[in-house]
Amino acid sequence: MARQRSKRDWADLPADLVTTIAEKASTTNTEYIHLRFVCKAWRRALIPNPRHLPPQSPWLILPRIKEGFDPRIRGGFDCSDELNFYDPFRFKTHRFRLPYLSGKRICGCSHGWLVLEHDSRPGVSLFNPITQSSIDLPSLDAPLTILETAPSGRFILKATLSGNPSEDGCVVVVWFSLYTNWELGFCRIGDTHWTDLLMGNERRSLLDFACHKNFVYTVNVHKDVSVYDLHDLSESRFPSKIKYDRSYDQINLVDGDSESAEPLVVRTTKCSTVNRISVYKWFTDMQQWHQVENIGKQVLFLDTKHCINLQLEEGRENQLYYDVRYSFSNHTHPFVRGYFGVGLNVMNLKSRMHVTLQHSPMEIFLFCAFEFPMWFTPSLI
Repeated sequence: MARQRSKRDWADLPADLVTTIAEKASTTNTEYIHLRFVCKAWRRALIPNPRHLPPQSPWLILPRIKEGFDPRIRGGFDCSDELNFYDPFRFKTHRFRLPYLSGKRICGCSHGWLVLEHDSRPGVSLFNPITQSSIDLPSLDAPLTILETAPSGRFILKATLSGNPSEDGCVVVVWFSLYTNWELGFCRIGDTHWTDLLMGNERRSLLDFACHKNFVYTVNVHKDVSVYDLHDLSESRFPSKIKYDRSYDQINLVDGDSESAEPLVVRTTKCSTVNRISVYKWFTDMQQWHQVENIGKQVLFLDTKHCINLQLEEGRENQLYYDVRYSFSNHTHPFVRGYFGVGLNVMNLKSRMHVTLQHSPMEIFLFCAFEFPMWFTPSLI
């Protein structure tokens, strides 16, 4: 009897005590998630969006490869439902088995949600891999308002969100590709169709875009940055003098800091040793773009498709993290030229010094891997 009395059920703890335990015991989203998974009572007691956690560092989504891949056969999204996230600040890989991902391609990451393109139908959806919640978006073959081209053959090159989809007014912006034509479209959660954003020749000259609240920023091959108001589709343009060589340079837009809505422009020149990376900021009073060496407490995370801007803990400010791909030759498979591994470099914008992280994931993938590495910010909502 004494032994039975000494046993206590952790699920019977008062809700306020569970909250206190979570605040003391968790310093990351991952730890907080584990506490919420203890039992149903703890999950009810702990809110999904904790306020006590510091800004969370992003994870790098590692590419998936199609199951039973044969490079002689084209098409199909039949790939593994296991998704690997690498945490570069804790040198740890998180592995999730997510059946919902089967038959879908990840074409964007934003605010802790993945934007997925479906294989079985021309569908698009949002998916939170932490909470495993999903939201259906308009199908690519839904009746369109302004889009002129047929949905057949269209795929999504890049997608981003204006905010968390649980918030009112969240906008999803996607960059469609159809052969040599490019289209930028958007929808709000609950819409039945996509609405075209770019007009005329602007479609062919698009290099990148970023979304900030109800504004979409684009940069074109002429290095002009345009701002589109999603309420009335009005446009304003910032002329640019940023040097850009289309053969060697990659241009990315990234959200500005909390003090300024204007985005930053990141120019990356691919080199055999380390990339040359320059960051430009728009100065309204001078109506010009200027290269900057100080972005304050912000940290930039750059990948092939997009760049995110976060404010992290002390000691990591004014840095830029970017993925590096290492090539490996292959002489055993008659149809595969080789493999690549994913590593990480970090650059201080002021000193221009590049450092290779010694604990990079270095996962090995086929050159024709199903997806590219993308930065992901874990979200519990």
